[in-house]
Amino acid sequence: MASSEELVQRAVHQLEMGKFAVWLKRSLLGLIVVAIGLLYMYHFRGLATSQAMDQAQIGRAIASGHGWRTDFIRPRAIGQLQAHGKSVPQKIWSDTYNAPLPPLVDAIALFPLRGHWKMTLSTFVYSGDKAIAILSISIFFASVGVLFFIARRLFDQRLALMTCGFVLLCDMIWQYSLSGLPQMLLLLLFNLTIYALLRAVEEKHRGGASGLWLIAVGIGFGFLALSHALTVWIFVAAFACSLVFFRPRGRVAIVMLSAFAVIYLPWLLRNFMVCGNPGGVAIYSILDGLGPSEAGWMRRIPVGLQGISTGALRDKFLTNLMSQSGHLVAYFGFNVVALMFFPALLHRFKRPETDTVRWMLFFMWIGTVAGMATYGIHEEQGVAANQLHLLFIPIMTGYGLAYLLVQWRRLGIGFPIARTVFVTLLYLICAGPMIFDFLFLQSRSAVRWPPYMPPYISILNNWMKPQEIVASDMPWAVAWYADRASIWLPETIKTMTDLSDYNILGGPINGLYLTPISGAENTYRDITKGEYRDWAPAIQHTVVLENFPLKWATVDVGLDGECTFFSDHDREHAGFQ
Repeated sequence: MASSEELVQRAVHQLEMGKFAVWLKRSLLGLIVVAIGLLYMYHFRGLATSQAMDQAQIGRAIASGHGWRTDFIRPRAIGQLQAHGKSVPQKIWSDTYNAPLPPLVDAIALFPLRGHWKMTLSTFVYSGDKAIAILSISIFFASVGVLFFIARRLFDQRLALMTCGFVLLCDMIWQYSLSGLPQMLLLLLFNLTIYALLRAVEEKHRGGASGLWLIAVGIGFGFLALSHALTVWIFVAAFACSLVFFRPRGRVAIVMLSAFAVIYLPWLLRNFMVCGNPGGVAIYSILDGLGPSEAGWMRRIPVGLQGISTGALRDKFLTNLMSQSGHLVAYFGFNVVALMFFPALLHRFKRPETDTVRWMLFFMWIGTVAGMATYGIHEEQGVAANQLHLLFIPIMTGYGLAYLLVQWRRLGIGFPIARTVFVTLLYLICAGPMIFDFLFLQSRSAVRWPPYMPPYISILNNWMKPQEIVASDMPWAVAWYADRASIWLPETIKTMTDLSDYNILGGPINGLYLTPISGAENTYRDITKGEYRDWAPAIQHTVVLENFPLKWATVDVGLDGECTFFSDHDREHAGFQ
């Protein structure tokens, strides 16, 4: 029978060298990651962008059993429906702008809250925002798990763990996980697709059959396209690389295109049946920057394409390309290890699979850059719906780290601790934005004001009946926080009056909600000469109410008098009367 001293020695040995030590270290790392997530959630200020709120309100409709119904009306969608002979009052409530998977994922997060949608004045961060953010963080963790298996097959387990550590310390990825945008869903699907592509490459190098894995790649890109149409550009590049690498080319083309089409074409067919165009109203996003902004185009019912030439498209593409080049370090989250992927292109890795996947990733990134240059990257609250560089950060971090460690080994520094110091410095550099962010968390406001003040937006839920419609310069927020139908402020007052008088939407427009988006966030010239110029008197509070379609004004529906609500009667005191 072992003495108590021997038992203690065995316990210490297991603690220091045994399996228990391994699990203790893993548990400690897990607790650190969870603590970082909890800290981000503690300072969470709500969804960050218009597209996130738009997708969230559709997700709520799905969770409520109404399908892909939207309360956010784009005037351009009205024109599109009219041009194809569709019934506006019936079809306008079917969303054709957003990809279908992000609202569906939001619906999963919101399902436990069904029946408790209403927000109160005492709540600054909407419970729906929190539910979406928590699920998004969970998806982020799942994507890191998939990354581990990719990096382990490309390199080894130690480097895979280190790569995951760098990704978990990337502040920009955390910011996107809290934004409500679909980037975390995209990241998970992209990593799964890259894993399938890696397995196909491995089978090719072994002389095995890659067909099933290529089918999985096509399916993966199909789901990516259902999450964000811009990822089709990645698929085109991956498809071209596959035709070069795999044989026979004809079979590869049929397999990948068929798998992709089976997943993606049904949604395009659905859009065609709803509005007459498989691309939906989102097809007009490509006009962003060709004259008006995307908002300017979407606020117009008729669209005149005069003056839009191939030269204008070329200039827009080159301008956006130069902008990406100038912000590349920021778009990669200031992750210097991920940026080392590009010098790593000059290094020849021992495993042929690692070399092959590296070049495929590079050309997929080139395709992504081309897509983003075509459509543009426009940030809101520090994040952008079209920012897809983020998808490449994790896997490029693995290649960059492998390259840096190889170069360090070539230096021949004999001190074992020197390598540890080197790696630690890399971690500190990559975690710099996160550390800086945490230092200034306390100085931020509790909400994203301006322009969003969710509890004050939710007041419209009490002032408006469910069947009534509000015109607004932030209809996505009205649809999400107030749970009321809202049309994007039309280009002119006359357009809004005609829509209301002729019941084109199935009923009149009963309210008008103006916020800093059209007011305080713009200069005087922007207001009087810009895209909201026809609404300048209402924005500046100089409108003569007797001559205005909505003759009752309530100021201070927000902070500092920067939000104004116009209606047909005093709804502030009358409620639903």
